[in-house]
Amino acid sequence: MKTKALCAAMALLLGTGAGVAQDCTPAHQFPTITPGTLTVGTYELLPFISTKDGGLSGTDAEIVKEIAKMECLEITTVALDPAALVQAVVSGQIDMTIGNWYRTAKRAEVVNLTAPLYLDQMGIISKDGITKVSEAEGRTVGNIQGYLWTDDVQAVFGDSAKVYPNTVAMAQDLTAGRIDVGFESYTVVKEAQKAGAYEGLQVKVVEADERVAASREPGQSTFPHTKGNDAMTKALDEDIAALRKSGRLAEILVAAGLDASAAEPGEPRLIK
Repeated sequence: MKTKALCAAMALLLGTGAGVAQDCTPAHQFPTITPGTLTVGTYELLPFISTKDGGLSGTDAEIVKEIAKMECLEITTVALDPAALVQAVVSGQIDMTIGNWYRTAKRAEVVNLTAPLYLDQMGIISKDGITKVSEAEGRTVGNIQGYLWTDDVQAVFGDSAKVYPNTVAMAQDLTAGRIDVGFESYTVVKEAQKAGAYEGLQVKVVEADERVAASREPGQSTFPHTKGNDAMTKALDEDIAALRKSGRLAEILVAAGLDASAAEPGEPRLIK
Protein backbone atom coordinates (compact mmCIF):
# COMPACT_ATOMS: atom_id res chain seq x y z
CA MET A 1 0.00 0.00 0.00
CA LYS A 2 2.86 2.39 0.81
CA THR A 3 4.42 1.71 -2.59
CA LYS A 4 1.12 2.39 -4.38
CA ALA A 5 0.60 5.61 -2.44
CA LEU A 6 4.10 6.77 -3.23
CA CYS A 7 3.71 6.00 -6.92
CA ALA A 8 0.43 7.92 -7.00
CA ALA A 9 2.04 10.89 -5.31
CA MET A 10 4.99 10.74 -7.67
CA ALA A 11 2.60 11.33 -10.53
CA LEU A 12 2.29 14.94 -9.44
CA LEU A 13 5.30 16.44 -11.19
CA LEU A 14 5.87 20.13 -11.69
CA GLY A 15 8.49 21.31 -14.15
CA THR A 16 9.90 24.60 -12.89
CA GLY A 17 12.92 25.13 -15.06
CA ALA A 18 12.84 27.90 -17.65
CA GLY A 19 15.41 26.11 -19.76
CA VAL A 20 19.19 26.03 -19.60
CA ALA A 21 21.28 28.09 -21.99
CA GLN A 22 23.18 25.97 -24.51
CA ASP A 23 26.48 27.66 -23.64
CA CYS A 24 26.06 27.04 -19.89
CA THR A 25 29.10 25.42 -18.26
CA PRO A 26 28.34 23.58 -15.00
CA ALA A 27 30.49 24.30 -11.98
CA HIS A 28 30.69 20.58 -11.23
CA GLN A 29 29.93 17.20 -12.73
CA PHE A 30 27.73 14.74 -10.84
CA PRO A 31 25.04 12.20 -11.74
CA THR A 32 21.31 12.84 -11.32
CA ILE A 33 18.35 10.53 -11.86
CA THR A 34 17.53 12.28 -15.13
CA PRO A 35 20.57 13.81 -16.89
CA GLY A 36 20.34 17.59 -17.04
CA THR A 37 17.58 17.67 -14.43
CA LEU A 38 17.52 17.97 -10.65
CA THR A 39 14.47 16.13 -9.31
CA VAL A 40 13.47 17.81 -6.05
CA GLY A 41 10.93 16.63 -3.48
CA THR A 42 8.70 19.39 -2.07
CA TYR A 43 5.85 20.10 0.33
CA GLU A 44 4.20 23.23 1.72
CA LEU A 45 6.16 24.83 4.56
CA LEU A 46 6.34 28.61 4.47
CA PRO A 47 8.64 30.48 4.44
CA PHE A 48 10.93 27.63 3.43
CA ILE A 49 9.04 26.26 0.44
CA SER A 50 5.80 26.62 -1.51
CA THR A 51 4.62 25.25 -4.85
CA LYS A 52 1.28 27.04 -4.97
CA ASP A 53 -0.01 28.04 -8.39
CA GLY A 54 2.60 25.84 -10.08
CA GLY A 55 5.52 27.95 -8.87
CA LEU A 56 8.47 27.26 -6.61
CA SER A 57 9.22 29.80 -3.90
CA GLY A 58 10.58 30.14 -0.38
CA THR A 59 14.05 30.21 1.12
CA ASP A 60 14.98 26.62 0.26
CA ALA A 61 13.48 26.99 -3.20
CA GLU A 62 15.54 30.08 -3.95
CA ILE A 63 18.72 28.37 -2.75
CA VAL A 64 18.14 25.32 -4.92
CA LYS A 65 17.34 27.56 -7.91
CA GLU A 66 20.70 29.27 -7.48
CA ILE A 67 22.42 25.89 -7.31
CA ALA A 68 20.62 24.72 -10.45
CA LYS A 69 21.87 27.82 -12.29
CA MET A 70 25.45 27.12 -11.28
CA GLU A 71 25.15 23.49 -12.35
CA CYS A 72 23.21 24.13 -15.59
CA LEU A 73 20.33 21.97 -14.42
CA GLU A 74 16.59 22.25 -14.88
CA ILE A 75 14.44 21.60 -11.81
CA THR A 76 11.56 19.16 -11.69
CA THR A 77 9.59 19.10 -8.44
CA VAL A 78 7.73 16.18 -6.93
CA ALA A 79 5.06 17.05 -4.35
CA LEU A 80 4.82 14.49 -1.55
CA ASP A 81 3.75 14.25 2.06
CA PRO A 82 6.71 15.21 4.28
CA ALA A 83 6.79 11.74 5.82
CA ALA A 84 7.43 10.20 2.38
CA LEU A 85 10.15 12.54 1.14
CA VAL A 86 13.28 11.08 2.73
CA GLN A 87 12.13 7.59 1.70
CA ALA A 88 11.70 8.87 -1.85
CA VAL A 89 15.36 9.91 -1.79
CA VAL A 90 16.35 6.52 -0.34
CA SER A 91 14.42 4.65 -3.04
CA GLY A 92 16.04 6.69 -5.81
CA GLN A 93 12.86 8.37 -7.04
CA ILE A 94 14.06 11.92 -6.33
CA ASP A 95 17.58 13.37 -6.18
CA MET A 96 16.98 15.49 -3.10
CA THR A 97 14.39 17.09 -0.87
CA ILE A 98 14.12 20.63 0.48
CA GLY A 99 12.13 22.26 3.26
CA ASN A 100 14.11 22.95 6.47
CA TRP A 101 15.32 19.40 7.09
CA TYR A 102 17.58 19.18 10.14
CA ARG A 103 20.99 17.54 10.05
CA THR A 104 20.40 14.48 12.25
CA ALA A 105 22.44 11.35 12.91
CA LYS A 106 19.46 9.18 11.98
CA ARG A 107 19.04 10.80 8.56
CA ALA A 108 22.77 10.62 7.88
CA GLU A 109 22.50 6.83 8.06
CA VAL A 110 20.20 6.62 5.02
CA VAL A 111 20.93 9.73 2.90
CA ASN A 112 23.78 12.13 2.23
CA LEU A 113 23.43 15.55 3.87
CA THR A 114 24.77 18.84 2.61
CA ALA A 115 26.79 21.22 4.71
CA PRO A 116 24.52 23.39 6.89
CA LEU A 117 22.45 25.92 4.95
CA TYR A 118 21.18 28.10 7.79
CA LEU A 119 20.08 27.94 11.41
CA ASP A 120 16.49 27.41 12.50
CA GLN A 121 16.89 29.79 15.41
CA MET A 122 15.10 29.60 18.72
CA GLY A 123 12.79 32.55 19.28
CA ILE A 124 11.45 34.20 22.42
CA ILE A 125 8.05 35.93 22.26
CA SER A 126 6.98 38.69 24.65
CA LYS A 127 5.30 42.08 24.77
CA ASP A 128 8.49 43.91 25.73
CA GLY A 129 10.88 42.25 23.25
CA ILE A 130 13.15 40.41 25.65
CA THR A 131 16.07 38.45 24.17
CA LYS A 132 17.42 36.42 27.11
CA VAL A 133 16.15 33.31 28.86
CA SER A 134 17.06 34.96 32.16
CA GLU A 135 14.73 37.88 31.39
CA ALA A 136 11.81 35.44 31.35
CA GLU A 137 12.50 34.12 34.84
CA GLY A 138 9.76 35.01 37.28
CA ARG A 139 7.19 34.97 34.48
CA THR A 140 4.83 32.29 33.20
CA VAL A 141 6.25 30.82 29.99
CA GLY A 142 4.96 28.61 27.18
CA ASN A 143 6.83 25.76 25.54
CA ILE A 144 5.87 23.30 22.78
CA GLN A 145 6.11 19.54 23.05
CA GLY A 146 8.84 17.86 21.02
CA TYR A 147 11.04 20.85 20.20
CA LEU A 148 14.83 20.79 20.56
CA TRP A 149 14.64 23.05 23.59
CA THR A 150 11.52 21.67 25.30
CA ASP A 151 13.25 19.66 28.03
CA ASP A 152 15.80 22.37 28.79
CA VAL A 153 13.15 25.08 29.12
CA GLN A 154 11.10 22.85 31.43
CA ALA A 155 14.18 22.25 33.57
CA VAL A 156 14.89 25.99 33.85
CA PHE A 157 11.34 27.15 34.57
CA GLY A 158 9.76 24.13 36.27
CA ASP A 159 6.16 24.76 37.30
CA SER A 160 6.25 28.21 35.66
CA ALA A 161 6.42 26.58 32.22
CA LYS A 162 3.35 25.27 30.42
CA VAL A 163 3.78 22.70 27.63
CA TYR A 164 1.53 23.00 24.57
CA PRO A 165 0.77 20.40 21.89
CA ASN A 166 1.27 22.91 19.06
CA THR A 167 2.15 26.50 18.23
CA VAL A 168 -1.48 27.59 17.68
CA ALA A 169 -2.51 26.72 21.23
CA MET A 170 0.45 28.58 22.70
CA ALA A 171 -0.13 31.60 20.48
CA GLN A 172 -3.72 31.85 21.70
CA ASP A 173 -2.65 31.93 25.35
CA LEU A 174 0.11 34.44 24.64
CA THR A 175 -2.26 36.79 22.83
CA ALA A 176 -4.86 36.44 25.59
CA GLY A 177 -2.25 37.14 28.29
CA ARG A 178 -2.64 33.76 30.00
CA ILE A 179 1.13 33.32 29.74
CA ASP A 180 3.79 36.03 29.55
CA VAL A 181 6.51 34.54 27.34
CA GLY A 182 6.66 31.87 24.67
CA PHE A 183 9.49 29.86 23.14
CA GLU A 184 9.05 28.99 19.46
CA SER A 185 11.00 28.83 16.20
CA TYR A 186 11.89 32.42 15.28
CA THR A 187 11.14 31.67 11.65
CA VAL A 188 7.73 30.15 12.37
CA VAL A 189 6.66 33.17 14.42
CA LYS A 190 7.87 35.69 11.84
CA GLU A 191 5.88 33.89 9.15
CA ALA A 192 2.78 33.71 11.36
CA GLN A 193 3.00 37.43 12.06
CA LYS A 194 2.63 38.10 8.33
CA ALA A 195 -0.85 36.55 8.63
CA GLY A 196 -1.75 38.64 11.69
CA ALA A 197 -0.88 36.18 14.47
CA TYR A 198 0.86 37.21 17.72
CA GLU A 199 -0.77 40.65 17.68
CA GLY A 200 0.90 43.05 20.09
CA LEU A 201 3.85 40.71 20.65
CA GLN A 202 7.48 40.78 19.60
CA VAL A 203 9.73 37.86 18.70
CA LYS A 204 13.50 37.99 19.04
CA VAL A 205 16.28 35.48 18.47
CA VAL A 206 17.20 34.04 21.86
CA GLU A 207 20.67 34.93 23.10
CA ALA A 208 22.88 31.97 23.99
CA ASP A 209 22.23 30.54 27.45
CA GLU A 210 24.30 27.64 28.77
CA ARG A 211 21.20 26.06 30.31
CA VAL A 212 19.38 25.74 26.96
CA ALA A 213 21.42 23.86 24.36
CA ALA A 214 19.28 24.93 21.39
CA SER A 215 19.97 28.59 22.16
CA ARG A 216 23.68 27.89 21.68
CA GLU A 217 23.39 25.34 18.86
CA PRO A 218 20.13 25.71 16.90
CA GLY A 219 19.09 23.09 14.37
CA GLN A 220 21.09 23.25 11.14
CA SER A 221 19.09 22.96 7.92
CA THR A 222 20.31 20.70 5.10
CA PHE A 223 19.33 19.21 1.74
CA PRO A 224 19.03 15.41 2.10
CA HIS A 225 20.11 13.74 -1.16
CA THR A 226 21.11 10.42 -2.66
CA LYS A 227 23.16 8.19 -0.38
CA GLY A 228 26.60 7.49 -1.85
CA ASN A 229 26.41 10.28 -4.46
CA ASP A 230 29.49 11.94 -3.03
CA ALA A 231 30.10 13.93 -6.21
CA MET A 232 26.70 15.57 -5.70
CA THR A 233 27.48 16.24 -2.04
CA LYS A 234 30.76 17.92 -2.95
CA ALA A 235 29.08 20.05 -5.62
CA LEU A 236 26.20 21.10 -3.37
CA ASP A 237 28.55 21.93 -0.49
CA GLU A 238 30.78 24.08 -2.69
CA ASP A 239 27.79 25.82 -4.27
CA ILE A 240 26.35 26.57 -0.82
CA ALA A 241 29.72 27.94 0.29
CA ALA A 242 29.81 30.20 -2.77
CA LEU A 243 26.30 31.53 -2.05
CA ARG A 244 27.30 32.23 1.54
CA LYS A 245 30.55 33.99 0.57
CA SER A 246 28.82 36.19 -1.99
CA GLY A 247 26.15 37.24 0.51
CA ARG A 248 23.38 35.80 -1.65
CA LEU A 249 22.38 33.25 0.99
CA ALA A 250 21.86 35.96 3.61
CA GLU A 251 19.88 38.01 1.08
CA ILE A 252 17.51 35.10 0.49
CA LEU A 253 16.90 34.65 4.22
CA VAL A 254 16.38 38.36 4.91
CA ALA A 255 13.95 38.65 1.98
CA ALA A 256 11.82 35.99 3.69
CA GLY A 257 11.87 37.88 6.99
CA LEU A 258 14.55 35.78 8.69
CA ASP A 259 17.49 37.15 10.63
CA ALA A 260 20.69 37.49 8.58
CA SER A 261 22.68 35.79 11.36
CA ALA A 262 20.94 32.51 10.47
CA ALA A 263 23.13 32.37 7.33
CA GLU A 264 26.17 31.61 9.53
CA PRO A 265 25.38 28.14 10.91
CA GLY A 266 28.88 27.26 12.10
CA GLU A 267 30.64 23.93 11.73
CA PRO A 268 28.54 20.93 10.62
CA ARG A 269 27.05 18.88 13.43
CA LEU A 270 24.39 16.22 13.78
CA ILE A 271 21.49 16.12 16.20
CA LYS A 272 21.71 12.79 18.01
